[in-house]
Amino acid sequence: MRRAGTAAAVAAAAVMLLALGPNADGARAAAKPTNLQLVAGARVGVLNLLDAEVTQFHASRRIQDSFLKTYVVAWPVNGMLLDALRERLTQLGLAAVAIAAPEAIRHAREACLLNASLEKGLPKSCGPLFAQVAAAEHVDALIVLGPGLNDSAHADGTRRRELPEYLRGWCFVSEEGSAVPALLNLSELLLIGVSASGADMAARAWGGDEQQPWTGFKAPADLKDMSAQQLAELQPLYAFMLKQQAGSLLVHLQVTH
Repeated sequence: MRRAGTAAAVAAAAVMLLALGPNADGARAAAKPTNLQLVAGARVGVLNLLDAEVTQFHASRRIQDSFLKTYVVAWPVNGMLLDALRERLTQLGLAAVAIAAPEAIRHAREACLLNASLEKGLPKSCGPLFAQVAAAEHVDALIVLGPGLNDSAHADGTRRRELPEYLRGWCFVSEEGSAVPALLNLSELLLIGVSASGADMAARAWGGDEQQPWTGFKAPADLKDMSAQQLAELQPLYAFMLKQQAGSLLVHLQVTH
């Protein structure tokens, strides 16, 4: 597992309030999103940088019963992202183009997404990388999905202070005394405009604003051992959350004829 959490951090988080409502985490001015203008028929590259995995955080009042576990899943995340975007992009008269993430972008994922303060825009070193991808694929804009963290740099005032800051990507939270885990989408969806001068982020949609219950959940005998069948039940639920996230992003995309 690649998480930076420790047993002490898990324990500290577990003894906090277990309610999952968003809490204020200090007011920070966020960059106002802009509308990206494209011409009808423009090509929009769709790029996924989110790993096919889901992390479980179990919070218990008994420290020894709390745990963190990440499951690798066989979900086609690239296809899920494309499905979440394709209908609206088609309605706008735009062509969605699936792009495989080049190695340079994968290596820069931590700096460009996970550890970046995206409310201030893309880090300066990241714009040229995305511009190169757009040029190579002959696209006029990019939509990029990647992991975010449960911290103020990503969630700002909606950070879930009762949960560890190092939680990232798609997560579900099981709690002592609760029969139904809550699903969290701690991911960033970025709309990036490209031009001859480079690439700039026009807007972002943070998925962590919302949560939903694990519909139809049946607790296994051991909460630390979710079966592949149970994890498969989560795919359509996260697909739905991703489509909601995509809808929030695409309001910032305008088309001229």
